[in-house]
Amino acid sequence: MCVCGFSPGAAVSPTSPKTCVLDELGLCTLGGMFSSLFRCSVLLMFPSMIGSHGRTFLMVFVLHGLYQGPIANIQHNVQDVASSMGCNIDLQITHSKLMWRMLTEPYVEVVQEIVEDSEEFQNEAQNVSMQFQKVRDEVMGQYGFNSLGKESVHTANSTQEEYVAKTRARCDYVVQQGITRCQDWFRVKWDECMNTIQVPLINHFICIPMQFHFLCDIMREKIPVEGNFGQTFDKLNDSINRLAEHFTTNLVLEELEQQAVLGVNVLQDFSKELSREFQEKTAIAEKISGVINFLLSFTFITVFTSAFGYVRQYCRDILFDNVYITTYFRQIDARRIRAEKRHLLPLKKAERESLINPWRLSIHASELMPVIVGFLQVASLALFVCVLLAVDGILYNIFDLIRRHTFTTYSITSVQHADIVIGGDSMLARLLRKTIGAFNTSSNFDIESSNLDCLPQPHSLILSDYLRIFIPLLLMFLMCLLQVYSNRLRRVITAFYFPKREKKRILFLYNLQIQKRISFINRQCHRLRNPKQTFVMVLSGVLAPLKRVGCRLLWCCVCEGFVRQNQAVECSSVGCTMIYCQQCWTDLDNICCICYPRNQCAPQDSSYDSEVYYGC
Repeated sequence: MCVCGFSPGAAVSPTSPKTCVLDELGLCTLGGMFSSLFRCSVLLMFPSMIGSHGRTFLMVFVLHGLYQGPIANIQHNVQDVASSMGCNIDLQITHSKLMWRMLTEPYVEVVQEIVEDSEEFQNEAQNVSMQFQKVRDEVMGQYGFNSLGKESVHTANSTQEEYVAKTRARCDYVVQQGITRCQDWFRVKWDECMNTIQVPLINHFICIPMQFHFLCDIMREKIPVEGNFGQTFDKLNDSINRLAEHFTTNLVLEELEQQAVLGVNVLQDFSKELSREFQEKTAIAEKISGVINFLLSFTFITVFTSAFGYVRQYCRDILFDNVYITTYFRQIDARRIRAEKRHLLPLKKAERESLINPWRLSIHASELMPVIVGFLQVASLALFVCVLLAVDGILYNIFDLIRRHTFTTYSITSVQHADIVIGGDSMLARLLRKTIGAFNTSSNFDIESSNLDCLPQPHSLILSDYLRIFIPLLLMFLMCLLQVYSNRLRRVITAFYFPKREKKRILFLYNLQIQKRISFINRQCHRLRNPKQTFVMVLSGVLAPLKRVGCRLLWCCVCEGFVRQNQAVECSSVGCTMIYCQQCWTDLDNICCICYPRNQCAPQDSSYDSEVYYGC
């Protein structure tokens, strides 16, 4: 596997990709011509792709499919819903602006009209001031009375007291005449009462009320002036003075700056900020997609390095993956059988756990653990895929429900009509017509809109998205089953390229198993001579009564394997109940390990195959 890479930020000439391809082809051609190790490594990539490395590649491919499928779909739907929210917010802001403009435009027009009529209003204000001067002269003037002897007029503390004093001074003659006439009336009534009642003393008692002429002085104490006249006059005079000043009007519209909420100006920058955020998220997602694509290309490199490492260990380590009963292994065993030497086949029960028959379809115990681990990996990935697809489906249904049930039609209607009629031709009427009359406005406002363009449009996954995910998952599941046979195929391919090395490895394995067989027989003989009974011996004693009914179960006392009755070898010594299988009986040189001494029952044939070669 040849890889040509370059930095994304580096300058690349237009001819550099072509040059890279030519270099790769040249290197691959040289490697294939002069190196069988290279050719074997390239061929081993195919069974490696069926094994764990192939599952890794498919797992990355599934992750890429998840990104292109449900993850991208979730991102698109969420972005669509967020854009829908932003559109609805913009629509609400637009409606709020329209309603606010509808409410404020009449007042702005009123103020604008007042600004335009400021000169005429100034003339009216001056006319009002001139008309009020007569009232001011009447209240504040010093005419209509003799100021000599009227100290109270000059010592008044307020306008109210001064006006009362002036009114009293101006009305002093009229009041004096009223008092004189009142006194004359009492005097006339006294004379009439005395003439009418002629009885002395009684007439004085009855006519005594006609002498109360002092009551006429009450008119001098009470003057008909309102109690708050002075205060009202002061306020009115101050207002007229202010009104008579230079009158100017300016229309100033102040716009308050909207404070940012969470860093976003809601009235202006919401949609822009939302778009910017999603652009940043999209850029991050594109980087993740680039990383996944890089991992996909890197997976091929790891497959080649794994295949190359297998070949290298195969050639260096004679014990590496050397557990198969090959054709050459059977040929060696058959040759030893013909020479009547110790042989290995068929294997004993303990030996079947360490050696694998590559022609059997059943999975060996030593090969089961990688299969289980692979199944767990596929199951965990499948669970993650199902959860992600479920989340995508739930979000799609929720967003589709929102789209179908959040359609809203807005109707904004406003009718405003103000008509203030001020009659009369007086000064105050004209002034009010210039001010309050400006509020005579009318407007009609009718707008209908809807949020149809703002509704989200969620997308659901199509069939190709599901196939892009589940087909690799099914292939991963199938690879877990085929991993065992692909691992066996690696040895076959390597043996094809290195036949001499394969022969040395099988010879070493066969002789190693001969050694283990002899050691195993010695250990079992020592165990059988131990007075402690084994489980097989106890079980044989328990099932011994079955022999009387013609049903007997037999176990080899050495390998503890089940032995058929026609293949069992019983010790011919009197009192010995030991039972052996044919192979163990042969390995013991047809000698019972219980009936004969230790040095006689121990296996004597320890010869190895003549073609043995111990190398690393």
